[in-house]
Amino acid sequence: MNTFPSLARFTVVGLALSGCSLGHSAGDDLTSSNPAVAAQAQKVVDLQQQVDAQKKAFDDQKKVVKNREKAVDNQQDQADVEKKKLDALKQQLDGAKQNLKGVKTQAKTQ
Repeated sequence: MNTFPSLARFTVVGLALSGCSLGHSAGDDLTSSNPAVAAQAQKVVDLQQQVDAQKKAFDDQKKVVKNREKAVDNQQDQADVEKKKLDALKQQLDGAKQNLKGVKTQAKTQ
C-alpha cells in the first residue's frame, strides 16, 4: 500500500476545506483531463458542500436554542411576577386574619 498518494489526497482535501488555496479553486479541477484530479476535485467540492450545509444546520440549531432560552427566560419572568402576586395576596390574607382577630376581640369586650 502506497501511503504517499493517500497523504497527498488528504492534504489537498484538508487545504481545500480549510480555505487554503492551491492557486485555483477545486471547481476548476473538475474539468481536468486527468481523471484522478477530476475525481478528487469532485470529492473536494462535495465535501465543501456538506461542510457548508452542516455549518448552516449548526447555526440554525444555535438560533433555535437561543430562542428557546429566551422563551424560558420570559417564562421565568412571568413565574416571578406570579410569585410576587401570590406573596402579596398572602400578606393581605395574613393582615385580614389579624384584623378578624381584632374585630372578634373588640366584639367580645362590648
